[in-house]
Amino acid sequence: MLNDASPVMVVTGASKGIGYGIAKHFLANGYRVAGCSRGQSTISDINYIHTALDIADENEVRSWIRSIKKTYKRIDVLVCNAGYAPANLLMTMTSGQVLNTLLQTNIAGSFYVCREVSKVMMLQRSGRIITTSSMAVGLHEEGTSAYSASKSAIVEMTKVIAKELAPLGITCNIIAPSMLMTDAVEELGKDIIERALSKLTIKRPVTNEEVCNIVAFFASPESRCITGQVIHMGLVC
Repeated sequence: MLNDASPVMVVTGASKGIGYGIAKHFLANGYRVAGCSRGQSTISDINYIHTALDIADENEVRSWIRSIKKTYKRIDVLVCNAGYAPANLLMTMTSGQVLNTLLQTNIAGSFYVCREVSKVMMLQRSGRIITTSSMAVGLHEEGTSAYSASKSAIVEMTKVIAKELAPLGITCNIIAPSMLMTDAVEELGKDIIERALSKLTIKRPVTNEEVCNIVAFFASPESRCITGQVIHMGLVC
């Protein structure tokens, strides 16, 4: 088990996809990691703790972050990754239920997690907050009006809190990955994947290692003067 001086990272959506890859990467690099998802843990590591919750539930998020603070006494890095990505639907075909789920999960959920983690970081006067946008914001792809709007809102939220928290030594930045070949992406089918890749500047999927490299850059102590920035992966915006 790592000692109490080892940095603490919080990762939402840690049971699969990008969140899983980030949690595994930073566990292997000396971090203690607290993850969450709607389901149970898929990571077995002595330095990992997992909580099943819905980030759109304000009370659940508040209790979760308080439990992490009680366990570890601090939070050094937040990777706010959990989100909902429905199949592409034209606006006229997008139901209120789909829209509400996007707003609650992607916007409200990210807001609640960032807010509660910020309270911990403000007391310690340090921290790194990293939120997750999407290539969809830069592509303006048909059928993504609701999803792109939710991911664009995350960018604006993060830039505002970057200004609010800067005096306290906390940086807030955004990563906008292009396509990562997760199970969910592969389920979209070959045609949809090829069409999406053709619109990128770098026309290939990104790897988990490339995503983790950006997270590590933002989390680094040497990045303390970088805040309110978006790094687009595979796309010139």
